[in-house]
Amino acid sequence: MIPFSTIIQRVRIQHEAESSVRWTDDAIGDSINEGLDDFSEVTRFYERHTTVPVVAKRIYYDIRGLLPESALGVTSVWSSPIQDWLGPVSPMELRSRWEQSVGSSQVFFMRGLFWMAVWPKPEASTGFHRIYFAGHAPHFTHPQAVLYDLLDNYVPALEEYALYDLAAQDGETLRALQHWAEYSTKAKQIADFISRRTVTARILRMGSR
Repeated sequence: MIPFSTIIQRVRIQHEAESSVRWTDDAIGDSINEGLDDFSEVTRFYERHTTVPVVAKRIYYDIRGLLPESALGVTSVWSSPIQDWLGPVSPMELRSRWEQSVGSSQVFFMRGLFWMAVWPKPEASTGFHRIYFAGHAPHFTHPQAVLYDLLDNYVPALEEYALYDLAAQDGETLRALQHWAEYSTKAKQIADFISRRTVTARILRMGSR
């Protein structure tokens, strides 16, 4: 894992800002953390989970108290009663009068960020649903801070965002646009990779992670 101080120094060198008079470490760090927020939203690389017990005949689960303010959205749900992942669906895909169906839940959908629905509704209060969600990664807070979810090959994207932000603040529009294009390309490639990896893992693996 690459420490925050190393990322700052790499950005400083690339921006040709060896002097800390114009750009302090704190200022460069702010640009990196701003990039981390955007990178989290674009790639959904930072994922955590929470658990709710299955409740008999319940369709909707209120998860407002279970997700942190930094949550961006639910990505998947694993169900202990069926020992498998629930399939994501749109309510429009369900047959008419779907609310009346009872049985082992097979699919889920979201109503906004905080209401999760399952179908069919379970017969008994047995087991749990493990809800995986993407969120904003926590900011770097000190020079030796590391973020274990941030793989080394993700870091160049953060550097490009910081370089874009610094160039924009320096009024170097063309340079800023070039770094933004590099950041966008890298972030999209990583987002596509994470999406493919996640889907493959959840198709091939059964049981808890």
